[in-house]
Formats: sequence, C-alpha cells, structure tokens
Amino acid sequence: MNSSFALALCQPGTERWLKAEIARIRPDLHPGFQRPGVLTFKATRCAFRPDETVDSVFARIWACSAGLQEEEILSLAGRLKTRWMMVGYRDLGIPGEIPPALQDRAEEHNQQLQKKLEKAGLSTGTPPEGALVLDVISHPHEPTLLGWHRQDPGRHREACGRYSFSLPEHLPSRAYQKIREGLLWKQVPFQPGEQLLEIGSAPGGGTLAFLERGLKVLAVDTQPMDPAILAMPQVSWMQRSIGDVALPTISEVRWLACDAGLAPSQLLPAFKRLLPAIPHLKGLIWTLKLNDDGVVAS
Repeated sequence: MNSSFALALCQPGTERWLKAEIARIRPDLHPGFQRPGVLTFKATRCAFRPDETVDSVFARIWACSAGLQEEEILSLAGRLKTRWMMVGYRDLGIPGEIPPALQDRAEEHNQQLQKKLEKAGLSTGTPPEGALVLDVISHPHEPTLLGWHRQDPGRHREACGRYSFSLPEHLPSRAYQKIREGLLWKQVPFQPGEQLLEIGSAPGGGTLAFLERGLKVLAVDTQPMDPAILAMPQVSWMQRSIGDVALPTISEVRWLACDAGLAPSQLLPAFKRLLPAIPHLKGLIWTLKLNDDGVVAS
C-alpha cells in the first residue's frame, strides 16, 4: 500500500536543514506536517512507496505516512495485513539537553504502548526481509504518529532509527558511540582483516569501534593513544601529523576514517595528498560538526 505522504524523522533542530536537503534532491516531495524531529512530505509526482527511501544526510528513517489522519493502529495493521511493528518514541530534544523526567516519561509511555499492542497480537520481533512493518512513533504528550515501510537490508532496523548497543567496559572516549552509530546507520561493508587509516585517532574511542568490526587500524595522531588500545594486536600508531605520514606505508589501506576536530578546508588537502598512494581505497568515514547554516550549506 502506497501513501500520498512520506514520513521522516530527524534530530530536533535540524528540520530546516532536512527540508532544504529534500528541496534539492527530491523536489517532488513538498513539506507538510511538522513537529520537532518529525516531518511529513506530500508526494506530488507519484505516491510514496513502502520500499522507497531517500538518501538523506539528516533523516533517520523514511516511511509511508498516514498523514494527519487519526488512524487506529490495529486498523492500519489489518489493512496492511501485517503483524510486524517497530514501536519507539521520537527524539525529545537535543542530546544532552533532555530533562531526565521527560526521558523517563517517554520510556514509560512507550513501554505501555508496546505491551498493549503486543497483547493485541502485533510483534516487535525482528521482521523478515520483505515484510511490511508499522512504524509506531510515540510521544508522552502528543498523539501517536504512524507510518509503514517494507523491511530490506538498507532500512532502519530499530524503532525511530535508534541504535542500541552495549558500551565496552573500557571506553577511551565518546567517539566510540558516534562512530559505532555511524557505521550502523550507513551499514559500512567492511571485510574482516581490511586495513583502515584513522586520522585524528587519539585517545582511541573510534579506533575501538573499528577494531570491533575486525579491521586492522593504522592510527595517526600527535596526541597520545590509550595504552589499552595500543595493547591490542590489530592496531599500530604513528605519533605524527597526517602530513608527515610516508605515502609508501599506506598502500595496503582500504578505508580512510577521520574524526579530527579540524575544518574541512584543512582536511581536504590532506585527503587529496593521500589518495594517489591508496590505489584500492573503498571509502571514507568522516565525521563533521554541523552546527550552523553556513557549515551545512558549505
């Protein structure tokens, strides 16, 4: 079943950037209903399909939308002929600025809703590939939003595009979390044993995320690395700037990664210098701090 509307979730505060991005890459999708962290788009050319997605930087999930209708969840599940659902609450604010009481209320409200729907026969288990899945998006103080998508390898695998994973006991830095989430989001196709060159690696949070994926990491940073990370057999460290790395030493690299706190104008020349020395490069994992309109536009 297709829909006249597409539903997208994003981090609260990035709605205008998402709308600008969609205006550029999908001008047939016109902005509709909006709440913090939620946007719907009217499909003007043809209906939005449940197997359709948009390759957007700012959107966490895409799904067909019930628009502004007060659709009953079980009724919609019946029309879709599905028992699969993903139940979650959308982001309540900017990470780190959400009142704990509101977070607790959202989690409690979501758990109650999930239990109610499971009792009615819907399932939150892992949906099989090709299944139609209900996206049930709750908020403790607003009506529940509904969408649906067809599950495939390129889709979000957890409710609202969140990624749940356990943090290691020894965590060198918070970089681990954003790198781990980024790798899950883009489903980066690493092969075990491939070599990755990590620029700006210290103290090693991102390094740990790459090592967990079975990579060999060549870490480059002038700042010291965590001793526990350096003790791991699949990591080697060059205590120098990226401009001082001898190009013959990186010919076996397959992936580049960078979480350095430098402007793109400083890093792009460094990348350009490295590329001729890496003949079999598969891709670049690069985190960027997008914190104002000018940075996003550039």
